[in-house]
Amino acid sequence: MFRTILAVGLALLLPALAAAEPIVIATGKTGGGYDRRAREIGQRLEQRGLDVAIANLNGSDEISLALCAGRADMALLQVDAIHARSLEGCQMKAIGNYGIETALLLFPPRSKHDELSDLGTGAAVLVDTIGSGSDLFWRSIVRIETGEKGSGDGWANARIVNDPLELANASAEMGEIDAVVLVRKPDSADIQTLLGQGWKLGELWDRDISDLQFNGAALYRAEKFKVPTPGRRSVKVWGYEVRSFIAVSQAVATGDRGRFAALTAAAQ
Repeated sequence: MFRTILAVGLALLLPALAAAEPIVIATGKTGGGYDRRAREIGQRLEQRGLDVAIANLNGSDEISLALCAGRADMALLQVDAIHARSLEGCQMKAIGNYGIETALLLFPPRSKHDELSDLGTGAAVLVDTIGSGSDLFWRSIVRIETGEKGSGDGWANARIVNDPLELANASAEMGEIDAVVLVRKPDSADIQTLLGQGWKLGELWDRDISDLQFNGAALYRAEKFKVPTPGRRSVKVWGYEVRSFIAVSQAVATGDRGRFAALTAAAQ
């Protein structure tokens, strides 16, 4: 059975791992979708006679940093993490598709807001913990909006709150946050829990976000999603597709061809 590396132990265990030269797969939190897929890949690699270690990290931003720093050979991560690292000079090679998640905007039960443009200076948005995919998405769209080609709309001035999602209700009741932005599957337990507690979906759309291209395609594709609710009624709302991939570092992609072929096959 392959080894599991907790985020806090990845750097400490690196010398020992290097000696054994396992395939280190950087993935998300234990028990999540990324983690399950990483373990499936790990089992396929073990069947090919390769040693594997799983590194459970906080989210796509942290995962991408581990891959670029050489602390991992393969990673499961969002496209915006690949884009963010490419701006810093770190290139990755995608070898498989993970799937598509959705960026959604939610407002507290008694909020009068119903769209992204309602937020502005003085507003606060909870985007999960630092390094998470939701945090990465929000910081990415703020960078787009405040960049040279962005129009600088007021929502980009909203304050980022990096708290666990479990604090959303209490923080909203105390007036500490005005919205939540999450990157999840529409039917995920996190989104369904908030909807069941009276939170409402808002329209998440901005022209500058929709216009940004990466490798010949929109970084985020706007779409009106059909989101199920706990009452079995679906709601249609604008959000963004966030694609996820299985990728390897350039060192792996240009290194041992047999090893690279095994990784590619296992990722399918």
